[in-house]
Amino acid sequence: MGTTVADDCAILIVDDNVDDREFYRRMLSRVSEAHYSVREAESGDEGIALSGQKRPDCILLDYSLPGRDGIGVLEEILKQDPTANVVMLTGQGSETIAVEVMKAGARDYLTKDSLSPQTLHWCIQNAIMHGELEAKLEQKRQSLEIFTRAMAHDLKEPLRTIKSFSKILQISPTLSGEDRELLDYVVGAADHMEDLIVKVSGFTKLEVSGELELEPVALAAAIERVESNLREQIASSGAVISYGDLPEVMGDATLLVQLLQNLVSNAIRYGVDRPELQISVASDGAICRISVQDNGPGIDAEHREVIFQPFKRLVGRGIEGTGLGLAICRRIAQLHGGAIWCEGRQPTGSTFVVELPLARPAASASADLPDGRATNMLSPAPEGSVRLAEVLLVEDSPADVQLLKIKLMQRAKVSFNLHVAGNGRDAMRLLQERATVDGDPAIDLVLLDINMPIMDGFEVLGALSADARLKTIPVCILSTSSDESDMQRAKRLGASAYMTKPPTLQQFQEVLAGLASLDLKPRGDSLVLYAEPSRQTPIVTA
Repeated sequence: MGTTVADDCAILIVDDNVDDREFYRRMLSRVSEAHYSVREAESGDEGIALSGQKRPDCILLDYSLPGRDGIGVLEEILKQDPTANVVMLTGQGSETIAVEVMKAGARDYLTKDSLSPQTLHWCIQNAIMHGELEAKLEQKRQSLEIFTRAMAHDLKEPLRTIKSFSKILQISPTLSGEDRELLDYVVGAADHMEDLIVKVSGFTKLEVSGELELEPVALAAAIERVESNLREQIASSGAVISYGDLPEVMGDATLLVQLLQNLVSNAIRYGVDRPELQISVASDGAICRISVQDNGPGIDAEHREVIFQPFKRLVGRGIEGTGLGLAICRRIAQLHGGAIWCEGRQPTGSTFVVELPLARPAASASADLPDGRATNMLSPAPEGSVRLAEVLLVEDSPADVQLLKIKLMQRAKVSFNLHVAGNGRDAMRLLQERATVDGDPAIDLVLLDINMPIMDGFEVLGALSADARLKTIPVCILSTSSDESDMQRAKRLGASAYMTKPPTLQQFQEVLAGLASLDLKPRGDSLVLYAEPSRQTPIVTA
């Protein structure tokens, strides 16, 4: 993995051990690629004060400090500077500590016994690069927020003026019938423009949304809110909405009401004279599948994906609408880690299906498992056929981990269980543990970075080929390098395939085409990576 090396980096070391501080100084002085200017603090309070006086490019923070531990110091540093680049240093490696540190906001963590000048240099540069990337993303988010505020306020003001004066003219006794008809077109166009501004503004807000704080939401209460909001439309159309017992899901109540309201309103607007809607639910493991069925004219199969694109409409301008309702529905579903798609009915009508996570007890609600596993909430296929694949990503850059999640799991909507290891040594330990623990599925695919601290990708390939239990696991190199020598070396060491960063769906599909043990299948508007059942039983040493 390449890094952007700064010519001069200001480092703050916060450690109560004078020998450790001197050890870090010596290591940084041996780095030829960059010059590090170092300040030291021997306590957490001193470190907080120094970081506030002059912002360092990176802070090396000891996990075990007297009086106030490293996590507490980290929280205080981030309070005064949320963009601070902090690398936590621990005496002993622990996955529990690693998870705690990363959740608290550190860019990375290192164990002191694994340090080398190059490892420390790479870690610092990656932390700084990650911070720069976050800063750029924040700038773009703020620009979109400014645009959204302009949409919501500045552009609506002249429309209100047009509508207000037009309505005054509409009641004028001197206005002829023909002029009144023309004025009605003006008012109607202004109403449509105002609705469009509201929808575009709402869609833009969703586009810049980060992760949601999910809470249990009663679907029955959400449907009742939808019926209340659409009372006039339901009454004027004579629509009938029926539903039975509905469960709780994990979500944002306001956004879920908006999603369901868009689906119900569309079914009424584009349906028959007396619309009938049936809302039903089914569960699939941890997933709640909500179906909204109507008795309308239906949607042809070739158009069922197009309708979720912004501003795509299948009807003429005679029927009101902005072409953003279903695009907003999809974005809301994605923000919940779910999906939405359209199916046909016989002989007429359509069914919109929404998948959302079921509400679960707090103890099991987290998608972050102790071994670094993450899943986008799709359950495996029925037992005895195939199952959701277990994929291990070996990557030391948090930014690159996030890119893979965004490009493959969120945007391309490829579903699999993802495990993450920050270096080759941790990856080998995880692979060996999963190959011997009874009842835990083996890893089905390894996505492996080349340039990593402690143990690089080539060393991992060598270790895998030497382990009879692990050498059958397919490995795909995922690297920024497109050097032919790297590709050939990876092939010689046993890599099944080679992808360049950032990964694309096309690259991933080409990799899977050469692997008989994995199968990528469509499921609604998503793609699910399944593994053969023969890999469900872990390999056990003889």
